[in-house]
Amino acid sequence: MPKQNTQILLAASPNDAIEHVIATKLARAVFAGFEGMFAAFLNITLGAQSRFEQRQWLDVQSAMRERLQVYERQVKSVSNAVRIIAFKELHDPRLWEQAKHIYGEMVENHENQPIAHTFFNSTFGSIWDDKKIRTVHLFVLKAKYRAKPRPFDNLVSRISLQNGFTHAVAQLIYRQAFRVKFTDLNKDVDALQRTLTLGAKQQCRQVYELMSLNDGFIEYANSLFFRNKACYLIGRCIAKNGDNMPFAVAILHTENGLKLDAVMMGADQLSLLFGFARTYFMVDTDQPARYVDYLSVLMPHKQRFELFNAIGFIKHAKTEFYRYKVDTTKNSPTHDKYIIAPGTPGMVMLVFTTPHSDYVYKVIKDRFSAPKTSTKAQVMAKYDFVKQADRVGRLVDTHEFRYLAFDLSRFSDELLEQMRASIGNSMAISNKALVLKHVYVERKMTPLNLYINQCDNKQLSNVMHDYGKAIKDLAEANIFPGDMLMKNFGVTRWGRVVFYDYDEICPLTDCEFRDLPTSQNSFDEISCESYFDVAENDVFPSQFNVFFSANKQAFSYFCQQHHNLFSPEFWQQCQNQINAGHLADVYPYKQSWRFIPKPPQDASCSWS
Repeated sequence: MPKQNTQILLAASPNDAIEHVIATKLARAVFAGFEGMFAAFLNITLGAQSRFEQRQWLDVQSAMRERLQVYERQVKSVSNAVRIIAFKELHDPRLWEQAKHIYGEMVENHENQPIAHTFFNSTFGSIWDDKKIRTVHLFVLKAKYRAKPRPFDNLVSRISLQNGFTHAVAQLIYRQAFRVKFTDLNKDVDALQRTLTLGAKQQCRQVYELMSLNDGFIEYANSLFFRNKACYLIGRCIAKNGDNMPFAVAILHTENGLKLDAVMMGADQLSLLFGFARTYFMVDTDQPARYVDYLSVLMPHKQRFELFNAIGFIKHAKTEFYRYKVDTTKNSPTHDKYIIAPGTPGMVMLVFTTPHSDYVYKVIKDRFSAPKTSTKAQVMAKYDFVKQADRVGRLVDTHEFRYLAFDLSRFSDELLEQMRASIGNSMAISNKALVLKHVYVERKMTPLNLYINQCDNKQLSNVMHDYGKAIKDLAEANIFPGDMLMKNFGVTRWGRVVFYDYDEICPLTDCEFRDLPTSQNSFDEISCESYFDVAENDVFPSQFNVFFSANKQAFSYFCQQHHNLFSPEFWQQCQNQINAGHLADVYPYKQSWRFIPKPPQDASCSWS
């Protein structure tokens, strides 16, 4: 009997040994890929200050697009290596479970363990694709995979107020190292000191009183936050009792040198800077999770996935969002069911949400309603275009998920029937879960066409003004929305208008803006057939008034500020500026927050 057991062990041992060897190699390959991804990401980020100092604005945009490609490119490279390493065992669940365990031990004390976990998940997902993926193979929901806040003392510096608040503010700016000089630093520092003092007086009385007593600290992040044509100095004023007022100082590089342009104070104002319609920051740090911990202190109402997303770690942001989604579902009442999102139903997307959620889920329909002629692949390409674009605060960012699971009990029979009819090819039901094979997640907003029916005349005037400003901001960023109906725009809690329907979006320079030809024959104009040739990229601005056909008052307010949108000349001028390499100035804060007087002749500059 003992001899027989020995023979069994000897027979099993080689298989177990080779499986362990392969699992170890697989884990090492994924870890090496993660390290390579992080290094490439950081190398691009490290050039942000140099690009800012040299005013290389086109290179800033190129670097942002390049950095967005790093993660997917590295996952693809590692997946190819893993296919060779695993060979016949590539789809062996036991092998992957063992590799996950080994990899978990490798990154257990790694500074960037959370992001390393996500990289393993991405590699596994890219190989298994539509095969059944069990959470036993992923670092996702278990408490031990969720990073707890860690100290961030090494990421920040403090300046005592014992020599006076004015002196501390001056030190705050003098300590920032640039190759370029400020145009008028003393004037800028004086404006910053006065504005911070006034802000503290209005927003945080305890901080203001201790500032007046030369007590407390100014704390600031050691790394600057670079985006577009600006960099931002992030920090907070702290009283001895712990009360604090977060701030962000905007620094611009003009043709004459550096200048302090504005300061945002308080968590609400900082949230605009880190908003969901902005492109991503470049922050020189090899400790991004700790920076998220710090930002969470400054903006406690922001979710972790929003902050990871803001500093460019968009894949890990998806992991954090999934955890958030699962937690909020578990903690919400069972009667909080999914519903079709408020607004006009789309021809291309089915959009659903829950009444109390801040997010909507968008799934491409199996068949598009007329007159839409796009394909699913073309729509996906449009969303990818937006991901790569400078969203200038006017395009909602999206998270793209594959095989995202939902609690089936949260869907009514009516909604399930509607979903089967319109997105049946993109969904599957497995036990107690509804799985969407492909879905986009966006921030929920009030559709503009609904908003104008529930606001007073002043609000209507303001939102129509910002509606036109949104279209112009996008045009200057080389983006043409295509379908500019109000139902395709949303209004944020700040009253800011943002575009969110991307199936017809395209670069502005791809369009041919024309006057509508006149006919010599009056019968031609009432004919169902076009009396002139129309190319696929032809656009006739004089026909844009159809967007307002349902609300004459809204159209009147719009025309007061934006009548030039109905002429080809405006659009052609934008194209000429873009082709000449000009990039418009975009400010993620109100004009009134800037240290320069508001131009009286240009009310449209209230937002940028």
